Amino acid sequence: MMQSLRDNMKLIIWITAIVFLVGFGVLQLGGVFGNEPSQRGRSGVIAEINGEPVRYEEFMQTVNQLTRQLQQTRELQPGEDSYIREQAWQTVLRNKLLVQEARRRGLQATPDEIKMALRVAPPEFLVQSDGFKTNGQFDYRKYLAELDNPNSQVPWGQVEALVAENLPIQKLQEQVVAPAKVSEGDVRERFLLQNEHLKIRALCFAPDSFSVDTTRIGGADIEAYYKAHPDEFTGPDEVKTSVILIPRKPDASDFSTEKERMRAVLDMARAQPDSFASFARTYSVLQSASRGGDPGTEPYFDDLRPAFRQGLRNVVPGQISEILQEERSLHIFKVEKRYVDPKTKREKIHYREIAVRVEPGQNATRATRDLVAKAEQDAKKSGLEAVATRMGARMYTSEYFAYGQSGNDVLQRFPELENWMFRSKPGMVSAAVPTENGYYIFQIADRRSNGLRPLNQMQDEAKAKLIRSLRMQPAKEAAAQARTALAGGAQEAQVAAQLHGRVVDGDGVTRNGFIAALGEREPRVIGALFAMGANTWSPVLTGQTGAFVALIEAHTVPSEEDFRKQEAQVHDALLSERRQVLFAEWMQDLRRRAKIKDYREQYFEA
Repeated sequence: MMQSLRDNMKLIIWITAIVFLVGFGVLQLGGVFGNEPSQRGRSGVIAEINGEPVRYEEFMQTVNQLTRQLQQTRELQPGEDSYIREQAWQTVLRNKLLVQEARRRGLQATPDEIKMALRVAPPEFLVQSDGFKTNGQFDYRKYLAELDNPNSQVPWGQVEALVAENLPIQKLQEQVVAPAKVSEGDVRERFLLQNEHLKIRALCFAPDSFSVDTTRIGGADIEAYYKAHPDEFTGPDEVKTSVILIPRKPDASDFSTEKERMRAVLDMARAQPDSFASFARTYSVLQSASRGGDPGTEPYFDDLRPAFRQGLRNVVPGQISEILQEERSLHIFKVEKRYVDPKTKREKIHYREIAVRVEPGQNATRATRDLVAKAEQDAKKSGLEAVATRMGARMYTSEYFAYGQSGNDVLQRFPELENWMFRSKPGMVSAAVPTENGYYIFQIADRRSNGLRPLNQMQDEAKAKLIRSLRMQPAKEAAAQARTALAGGAQEAQVAAQLHGRVVDGDGVTRNGFIAALGEREPRVIGALFAMGANTWSPVLTGQTGAFVALIEAHTVPSEEDFRKQEAQVHDALLSERRQVLFAEWMQDLRRRAKIKDYREQYFEA
């Protein structure tokens, strides 16, 4: 255990830190995941996790702790109480599940393990304590001296009790990630993936550049393609979701209040125009503040936002604009230069800018919450699309995605929402999910069961794939003609133009297949090129984006010495990555299997 504790300390610290990495971007999700409104908990119990109560006092202790942490960095904004409560809920939920699992496995901490843990891994609150710092940095020697001091005033008994609570969880984490292994072959493969690269020149022939007669494609053709390519229409359980965003916006009174503050900045800037850059560094929230409000570019005037074009139309160089209002911000500009670009004959502008955000106040927050409550209620009656139309909101509908494959950050961090999606029937509507930008409302648009999809569900997709396959044939033929022409000494650009292709240059192309000039990955094409010699045009290669013929101009292979220099670093990074993935997947499954009764809506509003 002692050696394992030393070897895995960085991992343990990383995993433990996850508790506090839940962002403020996701808020109150209570009631989203299938809890019935009539469900009631015991008095003072805000939730039950696998039958174990989460008491109000325990929950609020975590809420208050996280609130203090946030207030140490910035002022709390109206409406952020729900942000903090959700972060606290995720923290409590995760810790409860880990403690329960450690208990189920019979994991405990021995006195020797507690003492060793205190020596090799001081608790974070002690590391951050000024009493153990020298010149602002944690002083490990000072810490050990105090730990061994028999007359120490530090309440080590309480510290040991805290460590004793955490050690079983750390043991659990070690057990979970123990299967993660890395061989030398794995390390070498990752090293080559990062360091072996090609410089290529290719001609790409996209199938969309070639037309085919689609009028003769009938149901029999589509069915034949479907039957011939079953792997293209087979997959796991998938859902398609629709979502709208109801933004959190400041109201007129919020803008009025902030404009009064901004007016003072404007008056100072106009009184001391040569100090505008200094005022920008002090007051602006933009990244350009560090450059005195200079964006670092000179945009075309007609590319500016409409409010900025209107406000700057008559502002001459040297002058400072009025306060200009955007949807959630206020801006002051100083025009440095205006001129007509001789090449494009369009006006360019050089300016400095001071911008401040306008946060919604209590009234705006309350109005948004009322609007969200009504939207959620109406969506459950008439559907999300009807609500979006009535509100003038944009509804976004996702593609079908499998569990864990949504690419949505909210779903990745909080499996409960995704669990709800994969349990729910088409048409079901979630409770509102608040974020710092506003409130999202989801609706299940459709579902697909695992296995081979029925043709009647895949008719349109099968037709699209069939048409693409038909267009790929002339693309391949064009690539073959190009190869013949290039072998005869023809110029790439001329050949590409004649055959409806384009020249693609790629430098630093690695085995992951990404070609910057395409903006896409072509792993099958690039994989084939890595096996070829230089300065010879390849045979026709078929990829995701079209048909290719390519020439390797240079193939950079790192030396064995380079590998040995980086071996340890690559090994540790790869092992850490695999451990993190393994733990995240395990934790996701633990949460998915947990029986959670959530009563928070009886205690808190969204």
